[in-house]
Amino acid sequence: MTRFRTTLIAAALAAAVIVPAQAAQTLNAGKSQIGFTFKQMNTPSDGSFKRFAASVDFDPAKPEATKAEFTVDLASIDTGSPDGDSEAKKKAWFNTAATPKATFTAKSVKALGNGKFEARGPLTIKGVSRDIVSTFTAKQSGAELQLDGSFPLLRLQYKLGDGDWADTGAVADEVLVKYRFVLSGKAGK
Repeated sequence: MTRFRTTLIAAALAAAVIVPAQAAQTLNAGKSQIGFTFKQMNTPSDGSFKRFAASVDFDPAKPEATKAEFTVDLASIDTGSPDGDSEAKKKAWFNTAATPKATFTAKSVKALGNGKFEARGPLTIKGVSRDIVSTFTAKQSGAELQLDGSFPLLRLQYKLGDGDWADTGAVADEVLVKYRFVLSGKAGK
């Protein structure tokens, strides 16, 4: 019995060496981006966030098994002007002193066909959590998987632009969030 158990353990160790475990993907932050478009005084403006992180496990062949969480450092906002960046960090907007992060967790992902997918889950900004729906495409390029997508959000639902800034004539309520996430590695289920 001891010899059998020793042989079994040796075989298991050999299999572990021959078949390495698959790891979840790694976000390539240098190739990834999160941006947004909004209208101020009816003029489109673009901005972005420079720092964000993600934990992603996405296989386009098995989207229903996806696990993904994204965190955005709201203080890394870039509106294209130092004054705009400073204003966006204040209490009326992101209130980064009290709520420095935004998060999204994919609760479900499904294939829509032709390389398109739909992710659903809660987006939390400034302590307010609302479910969003984001559509995205997935494109394999060598060892990297590129996800490009977008979703609309209504800023006032997240208390973004309280007080005088609640006037949607000055800053429109709808904001389009756009992203590109470049992942390396294989999904590990």
